Amino acid sequence: MAVPTKTEHSGRTVVHDWSLTTADATGDAISVPGSSDRTVQLIADTAGSATCILEGSLDADPDTGTFTTLTDGQGNAISGTSTIIEMVAENVLFVRPRLSTVGSGALWSVRLFSRSTMR
Repeated sequence: MAVPTKTEHSGRTVVHDWSLTTADATGDAISVPGSSDRTVQLIADTAGSATCILEGSLDADPDTGTFTTLTDGQGNAISGTSTIIEMVAENVLFVRPRLSTVGSGALWSVRLFSRSTMR
């Protein structure tokens, strides 16, 4: 699985970055339950006919949990075959990106921006 990097910013904000490839198509799940404000950017560095999605789970164990595609503010699945940026509607325990259609030679960068509403 693709391991994310985490960068903290001012104002209780964090950016998690994953790099997904044809060979490493699922990102490690992260937990950001105190962050109800989230935006994701799916960046097709080399789309490679792949489809990139953002998934979430409420299961206690991300390694055995069931993940479902998350949606934007209009209820559309967060899914792209080219670069997109969307707000994330659901507040789930775990979040991960995944190439649902792996494609050939795909390279995707995924950035999740989150802002904690907890003090």
